[in-house]
Amino acid sequence: MPSSIHRTARMMILATMLGAALAACSRNTDETTRSIDEIHRDEGLPVEVRSVEPTAFRTYMSFTASVSGAAESTASSMLADEVGTILYNVGDFVERDTPVVLFPPDNPSLNWEQTRVGFESARTAFERVERLYQDDGISQQAYDDARTQFEVARANWQTVQDMARVKAPITGYITRIHVFESDNVNPGDSLFTVSDYDRLKATVWLTDRQIHRVSVGSPARAVWQDQEIAGEVVQVDLAMDESRKAFAVRLRFENPRRIIQSGVTTTIEIETYRNDQAVILRQNEVIETTAGTYVYLVRDDRAVRAPVVIDHRQGLFVEIASGLDQGQEVIVSGIELVGEGMPVRIVGRDDRIVQR
Repeated sequence: MPSSIHRTARMMILATMLGAALAACSRNTDETTRSIDEIHRDEGLPVEVRSVEPTAFRTYMSFTASVSGAAESTASSMLADEVGTILYNVGDFVERDTPVVLFPPDNPSLNWEQTRVGFESARTAFERVERLYQDDGISQQAYDDARTQFEVARANWQTVQDMARVKAPITGYITRIHVFESDNVNPGDSLFTVSDYDRLKATVWLTDRQIHRVSVGSPARAVWQDQEIAGEVVQVDLAMDESRKAFAVRLRFENPRRIIQSGVTTTIEIETYRNDQAVILRQNEVIETTAGTYVYLVRDDRAVRAPVVIDHRQGLFVEIASGLDQGQEVIVSGIELVGEGMPVRIVGRDDRIVQR
């Protein structure tokens, strides 16, 4: 019995001590809260600001698309034969009409030697007739007949050479070789592709809501990994593609150092608006309510509400059309605690916004 009384007494003492401790903590918390409020009231709410300065701002639409050489052509075989010699490698630069792939001249379908001899004979005969004609030794008709036979023989000989010596169809870089030496090919089989990728092209597809925002000449850029090249819109289709239910927009980019390879997938941005003297803020630095849109400025060490009008938006940025003047200081940090007329204390200044 006595032990039970002692336990009860000890519990009451502990409860009393715990209650006193909690009360003390509560008083300390209240005092701390009041101290912070007093600091804010006496010294001002700490905020960061940014000075209003005009800067470049643009809006754009972003797409993903592959790029290829602005001019690109694939050479094909004109006969059935075994590939003889490949004179160039992928990445090599070739001028137009430079032989790239050679076939053996002894292919029966070429009639190489017969055609060559026929050409030489026709040329010799024409040169003889031409001398006679200049001396008035033969008629105009005889001269014309000899010239026609020579031109036909020359064309036949050129065709045979073109079949056996496949040439680059355009000036550019060999971007793909489709065959190996000794491969058997048939007429129409692809042999190699030449691309001019000092310039690149791409096609993107726009909806009926987007198409009115672009026009021929609209600036664009293509980004691949950490490389970027500039370009522009060169064609905007006026009719919707029925299979895609979208409008094709074709672009061309300058790629002078060939920093982007043909065939890679890039991010393409088409600029739809630009203002090099814009006032811009981050979206979270502007308060938008049903009652209006505004920011807070610092004036005479107090927060002052300033109504603003937003013009354009792009990602995290907004362009302020009116309501701010150059040199004004906009509160950009601590804004969620600011109220009209509240004392504020500038503790930091944010860097000027640069849109990437």
